[in-house]
Amino acid sequence: MKKLFVAICLCLVLAGCATELVGDPAALDRIELPSGLAIHPNGKYAYVVGSNFDLNYRATDGGAIYVVDLENQAVLPTSKRIGSFGTNLVLSSDARHGYTVTRDDDALVWFEISEDGSDIRCPVAKDDDPDLLDCRVIVDDDPSYVSITRSYRESTYLDAAGRPATMRVDFDLLMIAQMRRARVMAMTVRDNKGSLLFSKAAASLVASASEIVPIGGENFVVTGRAASDLVVASPAINAYGEVMGVYNTRSVTVPSGYGAYMGRGMAVDPTGLNLYLVNQYPDAIIRFDISGLLSDENATDQAQATSMMMLPESMSKVQWVGDLDSGMLYLTTVTKDAIYIVNPRQMEIEKIVPAGKGPYEMVLKDQTLYVLNFLGNSIWTYDVSDPLNPVIVNRYFETSDNSSTEAP
Repeated sequence: MKKLFVAICLCLVLAGCATELVGDPAALDRIELPSGLAIHPNGKYAYVVGSNFDLNYRATDGGAIYVVDLENQAVLPTSKRIGSFGTNLVLSSDARHGYTVTRDDDALVWFEISEDGSDIRCPVAKDDDPDLLDCRVIVDDDPSYVSITRSYRESTYLDAAGRPATMRVDFDLLMIAQMRRARVMAMTVRDNKGSLLFSKAAASLVASASEIVPIGGENFVVTGRAASDLVVASPAINAYGEVMGVYNTRSVTVPSGYGAYMGRGMAVDPTGLNLYLVNQYPDAIIRFDISGLLSDENATDQAQATSMMMLPESMSKVQWVGDLDSGMLYLTTVTKDAIYIVNPRQMEIEKIVPAGKGPYEMVLKDQTLYVLNFLGNSIWTYDVSDPLNPVIVNRYFETSDNSSTEAP
């Protein structure tokens, strides 16, 4: 009788677990609702975040990291499932690891990349595991964007013989914008004999923090969806490469006719002295002199908005393309199947060029611009050797149902 009771309880537990997995896991043979993109240094493979934004799949593993063979225009079976509402994706400087954040489960997701770039895996899971759910670090508070740089710490100590010696700790420094509780998180990732060690700390710095970009050293500018300032966030890291805290070291006011602005994408020019913010409320692109936010020899007393241009649409992302003298700003919006090219010197729209449905994330590698089309489930590439006159090179995964060839 006791065994029967245990068996019934077990069945009820299993049934209860099953109700949490109603629906299908993400399909891995095609990209869907892509939101993040990174390109392997060899240029042969792309890693694309599938967001499951429409919750067509179950939340727990309805997102994906797709491994795309760019030469053969194919999604590889080495792709893996993740949680839902993934955002952007970044690679370590040696392309050994990748990182994204998933908003549904409040997690940083990490993965290992094979030497040739064709395979990703979670090294702490089974080799045939189709997901990366074992490679998560829970960060809480709705992580919305992750940025990365490489850094280190050096310290001096006395060895066993009493002689001075130097200890060096290298690490990936991740900075994560979080939408809830105005949080910004710093995280270090250290390699300890093949195992990754994580440390983290967060602080409330920017209301509804939405995007974060590096501006040199260990300094990052953060924007928000309900903020009044751009804030420089900097971590405190000890000699062992462990994060001890995060601090607002400097800030600059964002002009807005409302009580707060709604920051979206950001880009820094080649000098590192000017930052461009795509803003909503109002729909505009704003140029900031950020030399006063720097902490190096280029630092000045200036930190202010220097120019604002109104935009005809609510833009999502901005990318600097080209050199300082002839470079242009490329802007995307999911509401129009086009890319807007803005002259940063005159602050005016120079051209509108065709894109797929709902262009969103952009990645520049050498003189090729990769554009994710969020609604078109496709990737378009452009030759941008002439920043003012981009030429479409490839339309990956384009079909008659998700293409658009006319600018508005």
